[in-house]
Amino acid sequence: MRSNKRLGYITEQAFFTEALRNDLEVFTPLGDYLPQDCLVMNLAGKIFKVQIKGSEKPELSKDGIGGRYKITTSTGRVSRTSIDCTKVDIVACLCAAANVWYLIPCLEINNAVTIGLSPGNPNSKAKHEKYREAWEVFKTP
Repeated sequence: MRSNKRLGYITEQAFFTEALRNDLEVFTPLGDYLPQDCLVMNLAGKIFKVQIKGSEKPELSKDGIGGRYKITTSTGRVSRTSIDCTKVDIVACLCAAANVWYLIPCLEINNAVTIGLSPGNPNSKAKHEKYREAWEVFKTP
């Protein structure tokens, strides 16, 4: 069983790789004490502060079929608080078993401490579905 810290590092590395594939530059701070995991710069030179989150597998739905990925979008280990959107622009969420990224503007999280994502449901009308593989959020000048 992997620790949460190890899974976090794996998720971060996966994001860095995918961002580079999408012609973005990634800058990472030393340590893990900042409210963002990295800075991403697009071809126009605009910089985005990114917090990276992930979940390994979906929770099963009541009918036993693969359900939604529960993503914790809060900060803090003891006292859970919502992400400060003055310090984070984009929340990058990996649904690992499906290998699907959601690139959600922080303000769209709306102070939630958890969100649910359903990459296995092609008919999903969920609030954050429009951000599935939405790498274009980084393309704005």
